Amino acid sequence: MKYRKIFLLMIITFFFAGEAAAKEITVQEGMNLQKVLDEAEKGDTVVLEAGVYEGNFSIDKTIALIGETGAKVIGPPEGNVITVNADDVVIENLEIEGGGTQNAGIYIRSNRNKVTGNRIYDVFHGVMVKDGYGNEITNNMMSSFRGNVHKGFGVYLIEAPSAIVSENIMYDTNDGVYISFSDLCAITNNYIRKARYGVHTMDSEDIVISQNDISESRNGLMIMQSYYVRIKDNYLHDNRTVNGAGMFIFDTFYSTISQNVMERNNKGIYLENAQNNNIVSNIIRKNDTGLEMAEASINNLISLNQFIGNNQQVISDKENENSFTWDDFGNYWDNLRAIDLDQDKVNDFAYKSGDVFYHMTKKEPHLQIFTGSPAIQLWNTIEKYVPIPSEQFIVDEHPLVNPSNIEVDFLKTGKKDESAFAVNWSGIYGYASFVLFGIFAMGLARRKKDED
Repeated sequence: MKYRKIFLLMIITFFFAGEAAAKEITVQEGMNLQKVLDEAEKGDTVVLEAGVYEGNFSIDKTIALIGETGAKVIGPPEGNVITVNADDVVIENLEIEGGGTQNAGIYIRSNRNKVTGNRIYDVFHGVMVKDGYGNEITNNMMSSFRGNVHKGFGVYLIEAPSAIVSENIMYDTNDGVYISFSDLCAITNNYIRKARYGVHTMDSEDIVISQNDISESRNGLMIMQSYYVRIKDNYLHDNRTVNGAGMFIFDTFYSTISQNVMERNNKGIYLENAQNNNIVSNIIRKNDTGLEMAEASINNLISLNQFIGNNQQVISDKENENSFTWDDFGNYWDNLRAIDLDQDKVNDFAYKSGDVFYHMTKKEPHLQIFTGSPAIQLWNTIEKYVPIPSEQFIVDEHPLVNPSNIEVDFLKTGKKDESAFAVNWSGIYGYASFVLFGIFAMGLARRKKDED
């Protein structure tokens, strides 16, 4: 019994001694910061007072590096600004800039570190994690080098599983978040502007991408060579570059895309070699093309989505086979007239989109100027109701009479509807488009006859 008490006393003394040994070290401008970092003990907190600290710094022990307001760390034009080699390090409330043209503001090669509340700008990569798991990057503001130069990523994860990237603001980067060979990562609640790709995955599995707001980029999401990705509650809008999309899904399998809003993009969703994915309960509206399914996009379930106000609702490579109905419920198409005599909330007519005009533009690209015109809308309407045999038809056997109830947790809208103040040119535009399209069609027919 006596020895047991002595043993327990030794354990208690050990833990309390460890806590008592941890101390707070204050650093002022002009002091040797690297020396302080080297001499700090495990568990210490190093506090930087307002001022400028220049150099390349490394952290090799489990400490917290915290800046007071106005603490700025500036790296020289080579190397990483701060390198983290130890586990369980905290870096908080610093301004970080500089570093080399292929380096990072914060470079992590260890585990379970937390980077939070920092402003990282005029760097190549903001935060780069390589060969480290369980790192958390939250509540930071990041941008790459200023001006028209080659830019890096906001957050770059390489073989960095179980990372959390959340509630960051990223702008003017190559990719906002790039995930490469990194499984089980969560990318949530980020606000990303003016990137090449907002969130980019490569060769990764079990990724969660949720509640992000991404715009003014080539593609909001670029999901490549990935499996079991869960994409939910994102707002992907105003990504309007040529061939850009709210969401570009390439070589991706067994993933779930639900309750997202794709709005005012060149393409809402673009699929290529995307197979066995569920695309369910999304709002796809006011895009040039709502959904485009390029070659080898097969065995996908596309159901309970809202297709509203897109110039082209859906187009597909003719070899694709996908299901547009789940449990006898299809999608809502705002350009399909509602006829529901049996009151079962499902349209009595199937939705068919052969989109002969789309396939014509593949052969005659100059016809694209008529995309979305009343003439083409009438053409597509006739296609839906006239049973023209075609291998190119997309058929939704059970289209919804009304939009399904889709709740997007992240999206908050309060934008004033300006349609009441717009000038209505539809009559003039409609007549002109019919005439011009007729001239083009006659010209093509005449040219074909002359060639024959």
